[in-house]
Amino acid sequence: MQIRQTINKKALTLATISLLLGTFILLLYLTFESEAFLVGGVFYVLVTLVINAITLIGLFANAIINHQYYKENITTILLFLINIPIAMGYLMIVINNPF
Repeated sequence: MQIRQTINKKALTLATISLLLGTFILLLYLTFESEAFLVGGVFYVLVTLVINAITLIGLFANAIINHQYYKENITTILLFLINIPIAMGYLMIVINNPF
């Protein structure tokens, strides 16, 4: 499926960047066992949460306004939401980390 709407392209790019940066911060935390990466990761999650929530609201608005592209809009929203269980999994890793 080709993504045609600009907002959907930008949202998927944002989701990908959020996932990659979150993964990188988690790996740094696990590698160096530094509390600085933990604090930085918490700050990153809070900032990303706000930005992604605003984007998600925009995606829902776009889905309502441009309902003729419903398949593309639903696919984008679902792909965008995949980051939530991944972030929860990362949180469980950090909580259960014995460092």
